[in-house]
Amino acid sequence: MPEILVIGGSDGSCGAGVFADHETLLSLGSKAKFIVTSVTSQNDEVFLETHDVPSITLESQFEAISFKDFDAIKIGMLPSVEAVQIVSRYLSDVSQKIVMDPVLRSSSGGSLSTPKTISAMEELLFPKVDLLTPNLLEAFSLLNLDGDQEIQIEAIASRCLEFGSEAVLLKGGHLKGAICKDILVEKVKAPIVFQRNKIAGGTSVRGTGCRLASAITHFIAEGRELEDAVNAGIEFLQRYIRTTLNN
Repeated sequence: MPEILVIGGSDGSCGAGVFADHETLLSLGSKAKFIVTSVTSQNDEVFLETHDVPSITLESQFEAISFKDFDAIKIGMLPSVEAVQIVSRYLSDVSQKIVMDPVLRSSSGGSLSTPKTISAMEELLFPKVDLLTPNLLEAFSLLNLDGDQEIQIEAIASRCLEFGSEAVLLKGGHLKGAICKDILVEKVKAPIVFQRNKIAGGTSVRGTGCRLASAITHFIAEGRELEDAVNAGIEFLQRYIRTTLNN
């Protein structure tokens, strides 16, 4: 049974964050332990507040775990420059694969990061990551692009790769039209396009980015190659979205 270390923020409504990660990993057959970076107050309709875990508490959570126990690492919400610095320092010498979902805003509308924090992630963490999983809106923010300009999704994915990660999965759920494209780009391979019909109402489901990154992390921890892990993660998320909308 794979063991995953998850680093991220909590959401007491369980729609997103580490509780959504836990639900995902448990359903797929992984065990997980958690390092909480922030406590958020939100639900499907509203984002009320976020409280950063103090640096000393964040550090002590790292001191309480042993990295040798884990097969892979998933990173989600990092709310401050200090959090990025601490996570980067503790991940400097790990050998496990790292998947990072660069969470910048909540689905319910709350800001979860700052420009300085984003710059710190770009400098200190992205180069340590094996797979970065921004959605289209996050990619535009990371690249300082105008959201109204013509979208060349393959070019945007390749530009995200310049931040230094080994691979980028650019999620295209926010593309206009009936077709959704996710683009996987790696440093030494041609881009791979995962294309499917959009699920009506799918973008209304919260926590999809958290769940996809966690599912991919699970499949990587199982030993699958990256393309296979990403494809399996996407298929898992499609089933989750359909089940959620039908309940």
